[in-house]
Amino acid sequence: MAAAEGVVTQSSPQRKIGRYVMLGFILLWCLFPFVWLIDTSLKLGDAALNSPSLTQGPFGLDNYLSVFDQGFGYNLRNSAIVAGTTTIVCITVGSLAAYAIARLPLKGKVLILSAILAVALFPSVALVPPLYELWRSLGLLNTYPGLYIPYTAFTLPLTIFILTTFYASIPKDLEEAARVDGASAFQAFYKIVLPLAAPGVFAAAIIVFVYAWNEFLLASTFAPRDLAAQTVPVAIAAFTGSVEFQRPIGTITAACVIVTVPMIILTLILQRRITAGLTAGAVKG
Repeated sequence: MAAAEGVVTQSSPQRKIGRYVMLGFILLWCLFPFVWLIDTSLKLGDAALNSPSLTQGPFGLDNYLSVFDQGFGYNLRNSAIVAGTTTIVCITVGSLAAYAIARLPLKGKVLILSAILAVALFPSVALVPPLYELWRSLGLLNTYPGLYIPYTAFTLPLTIFILTTFYASIPKDLEEAARVDGASAFQAFYKIVLPLAAPGVFAAAIIVFVYAWNEFLLASTFAPRDLAAQTVPVAIAAFTGSVEFQRPIGTITAACVIVTVPMIILTLILQRRITAGLTAGAVKG
């Protein structure tokens, strides 16, 4: 027994070192593309394409200055408005719809959820031609509603599904106690259930916001050129270099860094709520 315990004790430091090495390798593997992106965005001229070395310059901030000289600030504003509006609408409507499915004695709940998810699985590219003709007749091209309306239609089903599973995990006894104390059904929802469902709401909100922030197909079709509504992905695809006839790889990577950093910071700040929201709904309380 003593020999066996000694073997376990002696091997435990080796196991820890092995785990740290493996974690370090995984971390390096995940971070390297972002390091390469930042390095490329700082290279001037054709060095971004002609030099594979991360340390070979020249380096500078000209690419970042060129990004904002092309009106990228307006694109950031447009993406923030469209993604923010989509998130607010999806969370508001999705919370009520998910609560109704999770709590009301509805028949065929599984069928309803299946139909909702079927809408989310429908390919958006199949809707582009008819939507474009409809938006043109309604005057919604190059407008914010022309973007966040279809975004809401595609992300609302997933929002409802996430929140339904989360609401179902919250004990009904809490709502019944609130009803006994005189609260209405809606008061029990927004004073008792909704605060407890905050992790799930945050998780759904982040997923919706990231989708609307990164969506390209609909944005390039409904608002391709107008700075009043053009979003970030479309603007990046249309970038030119800081010098005429120069390949714009440095400008594009600089814009990608500007777009990616806020999303990373937001995800790191809310990572605990996101993880809780995606996992807690799977365990019924």
